[in-house]
Amino acid sequence: MMNRFKYQAYVQEFPFLHDLIGDEIPDSVRIKRADENLLKIVPRYYYHNGSMGVSKMDEKIHFVLADGSIIYDAVKQSGHTSSNYAHTQEKFWDGETVLESIDRHGVADQLQYIVQDVFDLDDWEGQKYHRSWEMTVYKTPKGTTFGAEIEKARVRAISEVRAEADF
Repeated sequence: MMNRFKYQAYVQEFPFLHDLIGDEIPDSVRIKRADENLLKIVPRYYYHNGSMGVSKMDEKIHFVLADGSIIYDAVKQSGHTSSNYAHTQEKFWDGETVLESIDRHGVADQLQYIVQDVFDLDDWEGQKYHRSWEMTVYKTPKGTTFGAEIEKARVRAISEVRAEADF
């Protein structure tokens, strides 16, 4: 768990963190500059359980807009669930990229921060217990907008489709 005073300093600098986190303090909070790699992330969800324990990884992406409002869990996760119990089915599903979600919500010009919220748990009998909760606050880059990035992605997609169709 992170130092309470450092956490309070983060909340003072980024008041929306208290709304996202609540009263429980995460293991770490980091600040990074948003870049092209962030926009390509597809958040993941994984859950596996059995009589001897559980593994869970839950990655969520939240959007904080310039007016202070929050779009919680804004990006659709890709996922995989399974179990050791009889008569359970393994499930898989696809998610979307951060960039696709920004476009879907129509918030490219209002987006101020993107918050990556990752909870990870491994609790199996006979193995070392692991639990972590990390938050990363991404600030929007200076000199560009997410709207410009979305337009670049659209142009790229159109040129790829035209290249495929030209045979």
